[in-house]
Amino acid sequence: MSADSSISGRMTEARVLENLAQGVPVTEALSRVCDYIDGESSGAVSAVLMLDENEMQFRLVAGPRVPPPLGKAIQGLKILPYDGVCGTAPRQGRPVTVWDIRSDSLFADQRDTALSSGFMAAWSLPIWSTKRTTLGTVVIFHPDSRLAVAQIPKSMETAVHLAAIAIQHHHNEIEMRTLTRRLLQSQDDERRHIARDLHDSTGQDLASLLMTLGRAERRGTQLPPELVEMLSESLVLTQKISTEIRTLSCLLHPPLLDVCGLGVAIEAYALELNRRHKLAVELQISPQLPRLSKDAEVALFRIVQTSLTNIHLHSGSGVAQIKMDHNAAGLALTVSDQGRGIPAAVLDRFLRFEGTGVGLAGMRERAEALGGQLEFETSESGPHHGTAVKVTIPSSNFRPDAMSLPA
Repeated sequence: MSADSSISGRMTEARVLENLAQGVPVTEALSRVCDYIDGESSGAVSAVLMLDENEMQFRLVAGPRVPPPLGKAIQGLKILPYDGVCGTAPRQGRPVTVWDIRSDSLFADQRDTALSSGFMAAWSLPIWSTKRTTLGTVVIFHPDSRLAVAQIPKSMETAVHLAAIAIQHHHNEIEMRTLTRRLLQSQDDERRHIARDLHDSTGQDLASLLMTLGRAERRGTQLPPELVEMLSESLVLTQKISTEIRTLSCLLHPPLLDVCGLGVAIEAYALELNRRHKLAVELQISPQLPRLSKDAEVALFRIVQTSLTNIHLHSGSGVAQIKMDHNAAGLALTVSDQGRGIPAAVLDRFLRFEGTGVGLAGMRERAEALGGQLEFETSESGPHHGTAVKVTIPSSNFRPDAMSLPA
């Protein structure tokens, strides 16, 4: 490997790893790998295909210079590189498959497209995990069918290793998000269960206790004055506990959310928050807001709940605004305040998918689980200081019986 190639390889490695640290999509990171491969071998055009374990075939995820017809032709390619159909040879412990596109049967379905794109040969290098399980493959197309395996640049091993890191990072991220969503779903189910128990069991017991204390109070003339006073205090305290239990049950899972929908549930929650914590919440909710799926209504309610809690605890703002509107494309929700804003360091960690606590990460996962997006606009100073949490979700989350919507 030449000095220039070695430097280029290190720069590419650093760039790809930096991309992954910044949370860029896997396709972008793998495109950088393809750029490196294409630059290392004159005339080569590379593609990265990831293994779809459900279909047991490969799908194209990166190949910035692959002609579109060829990219479409190799989508879903079933590559069997080690069955002896075509030439194989080991390279630094990694087998390389070489095809003569003009004659190898494995490329029969893609032959005409590849030849018309100007390619006579193709190489395939498997992408392995650290446990040597197959993650995908790198396919390199070349116009010269006479090139041998020995002429594949040694730097390709670095490129394939980077592709493995990117794909494994992608898989780990998917697994983490799946676990996070399961955790959020488990929390929602537990809140619903506790709310129901508080309302149906504890709430009913307190109601019975109130009736008993009420009957006893009405017979107060038969009791000593100090007992009458104690009875009266117990009645007031029990009424307070009963009210708090009902409030807690509604905060855990508001029954209005199931019965009346998201808009009414948010309005009731905002009024309760103002009563308990003196946070004035201004509502701008479309009166024709359609009913959403059960998961969507719960997710958006939790995002509003978390946002208002953060405003109360961290922003220093005494006011908040909730705006929710919709059209045929979907629904937009904004929760804003006039507080001190999110610190730049916290927001930067959030944007880089690093740890920022359960609240912010949970809101993002809830939005993405609905096929939507969550964004922050924040300023710690200036005339428009404060934070705005913006969520958009597609209309696929509307219930099938939702009325026709404005365009």
